[in-house]
Amino acid sequence: MIKDAYWDELGIAWRAVHPETEIIIPRLQERLRRQSVLITGSVVAGLLFGFAGALVGAYSVWRGWTIGLGNFVARGIVLVAVSAIPAVAAVRLLPVMSGDHAKALPEMINLTIARAERQLVAIRLGLLTCAVWAALEVAGMAFRAYSRRPPAMPLVLELAVLAILAIVALGFFFYERHIDKTRKKFRYLKDTLTGGSA
Repeated sequence: MIKDAYWDELGIAWRAVHPETEIIIPRLQERLRRQSVLITGSVVAGLLFGFAGALVGAYSVWRGWTIGLGNFVARGIVLVAVSAIPAVAAVRLLPVMSGDHAKALPEMINLTIARAERQLVAIRLGLLTCAVWAALEVAGMAFRAYSRRPPAMPLVLELAVLAILAIVALGFFFYERHIDKTRKKFRYLKDTLTGGSA
């Protein structure tokens, strides 16, 4: 028998010719339950982060406007805009947060694929957030160095923020690869089970 490309990683592709649903369905049900917990946590975190960032940004705009500091106003506007990115990512996950409606095998496979596709969008928005935040941090450091203004916080802390952003972005990058591989594997399984008609 020719070894299938997804034999080891999927673990169920070899059953596609004569699917043993009593084995496949419990595995997918457990997988969907774990995904529901993860997605719920991601939605809550994204909405909280977006809300908190919007509040801080709005306060910065108001404070800068009342004391006449244009850089505070600009920083607040940018912070509100950046905070909207994780909120949008969280909202996009809402339609696939619950998996209770998926009972049959095709429904569970479709839900897994749909979740993977929306998770990919959310992860890429997370990467965008990290990139924008890091760019603003570097731009602020460069502006303060050029204008010879004292930094708002010690240089070591600014570098630590950049290092944390880099680690988070790296985590997003590898998680994106994992989710994309999962999406491709379940698309392969779906096509195999349906004979490529779906």
